[in-house]
Amino acid sequence: MRPYLPSLQSLLAFEAAARHLSFTRAAQELELTQTAISHQIKTLEDRLGTKLFVRVRNALSLTPAAREYLVSVNDAISVLSLATERTRKNKTNTVLTVTCLPTYATTCLIPALPDFQDRHPDITVHLATSATFDEFERNTYDVAIRYGSGRWPSVRADLLHTEQFFPVCAPRLLDGLQGRQPAEVLKALRQVRTYFYSMYQDDWPKWLEAAGMAHAEFHGESVFHLQLTSLSAAVEGVGIAIGRTPLIDRDLARGQLVEPFDVRVNSSSSYYVTSPTSKSKQDKVRAFRDWALSYFSHAT
Repeated sequence: MRPYLPSLQSLLAFEAAARHLSFTRAAQELELTQTAISHQIKTLEDRLGTKLFVRVRNALSLTPAAREYLVSVNDAISVLSLATERTRKNKTNTVLTVTCLPTYATTCLIPALPDFQDRHPDITVHLATSATFDEFERNTYDVAIRYGSGRWPSVRADLLHTEQFFPVCAPRLLDGLQGRQPAEVLKALRQVRTYFYSMYQDDWPKWLEAAGMAHAEFHGESVFHLQLTSLSAAVEGVGIAIGRTPLIDRDLARGQLVEPFDVRVNSSSSYYVTSPTSKSKQDKVRAFRDWALSYFSHAT
């Protein structure tokens, strides 16, 4: 049997009467007669099997059951009001699920999102991050900013950023080191290393070899988990770290990081805006892909 649901009119009558503690004022608000309000309340009480109002010395008050019921009634009316307003204004709420690596989210995507939201106010972005590449294999997302070769099965991938890596540090660490040889500069600074689980993943050896300083020495070493923390350490002056474009572009532009040397190494990996082929033609996915390709091409 279908459960009993009171009419919306009786719920509105109850809510207004409970709020005003007056049938007369409730009737005025709802543009009904006091008799009509009384009838709605009486019908509701009969169906609920409990009293909702009591009169004490000509003053109206709520019973304990009514106070408890009023909380749920208010919630229900609020939900209906919001849904009605959205429908009346003919606004739809399209959700787009985007996933990417944490460092990319923090340094690149989140600062750019206000531009996307201004251009597509009807799309709500749900941003998820994962430090492991396994998450991207599940294809539970609409769009992913993926890092790698660009060759993944059943995925559309468009090149978003190429990558270069090179040492960066806070400007103040170079005070007094101007004019010195690169090897001397490194020897005066603490090396910031980045590891993922048990492996170093910062490409210091590749850069040192490319710069002709494979056997360079440092003043010390500090080790951080993930690029997000090692780059933050570099900004705060902990030492010199390997920075990677586009992750450090904003910090370089703002002067929070500087590039002490003129040797950059091209990476074999890049960033791609991707989507499962089954979703790649959806309007919301196409909107984000077109925006990302345009926005970041002008940002670099």
